[in-house]
Amino acid sequence: LAPCSRGLRLSGVGKARGARRKVATMSYAYPFGKVYETAPVHNSNHEATVIMLHGLGDTGEGWSFTGQQLQIPGVKWLYPTAPTRPISCNMGMAMPGWFDIKDLPLDATRIESAEEVSKEDMDKHIGEEGVKDSVKYCLELVKKEIEVAGIPPEKIILGGFSQGGHVAARAALECDVKLAGCVVLSSWVGSFFGGNGANSALPFFVGHGDADPMVPVALGQKSNAFLSKLGHDVTFRTYRGIGHSCSMEELDDMKDFLVQRLQGSGGPKLAFEEASQLSVGKLKKYLVEAGVDVTGCLEKSDLLEKLKGLY
Repeated sequence: LAPCSRGLRLSGVGKARGARRKVATMSYAYPFGKVYETAPVHNSNHEATVIMLHGLGDTGEGWSFTGQQLQIPGVKWLYPTAPTRPISCNMGMAMPGWFDIKDLPLDATRIESAEEVSKEDMDKHIGEEGVKDSVKYCLELVKKEIEVAGIPPEKIILGGFSQGGHVAARAALECDVKLAGCVVLSSWVGSFFGGNGANSALPFFVGHGDADPMVPVALGQKSNAFLSKLGHDVTFRTYRGIGHSCSMEELDDMKDFLVQRLQGSGGPKLAFEEASQLSVGKLKKYLVEAGVDVTGCLEKSDLLEKLKGLY
């Protein structure tokens, strides 16, 4: 749908298990679409929820492979679908979008020389009213997980790709309950945020391809600087040669972030079979974070013996 970039789609994408989830919503300018869902893997108990928002022109189904791909026990995944609305950069034709984007690629000329991404900069590119509606909708999904599914807010993570990441970040910063974290992929965060929520010192994973032609990596760098300045705990990664998409390396890094955040808040841990397949470095880190003394463990076989003690 040139010139607009679609969200990530990979071959062999898994189908979501759930049908449409009905969410009691307030009045919006455009109706939101289907919410896809995948249950926790390996028939594990539902202990945490990740809400993942797609990019422009995509749907929740486009990211519905993620739960099966990452294989984190105890985590239910929700993949909402944005409203179908006229998109200015698509010659005004309708497509799924969390808000209107006036032009693509985003102009990095001023962004690269400014300390932060300002509201004035962003107003040239995006429709603020659509952003506000999508943030409210995202927070409704969080509220439903807490009140209906019984999931504590500290076991809920918001995430998104491209404009979905923008909405997820704003929702996380404005949320009035403390969340486990936020994932922002190929997106942007800036000084136009109110930041009036309960999530001070919120852990963020910010990932960006260094060859992104639609949302320049300068925006990812500015997002990292802005969030860090506010006191948030940011894990920032860039990926060589990656454009406006998500690589397997980035998904692997995102998984590490999710597991760390959900474990740290009393959430699920890896199944033994999966933990035993980690590299030596990651297995050692996993054991240390679980409080296991790995002193003297020189070989992976030594670490595996320690791992058995956790199960």
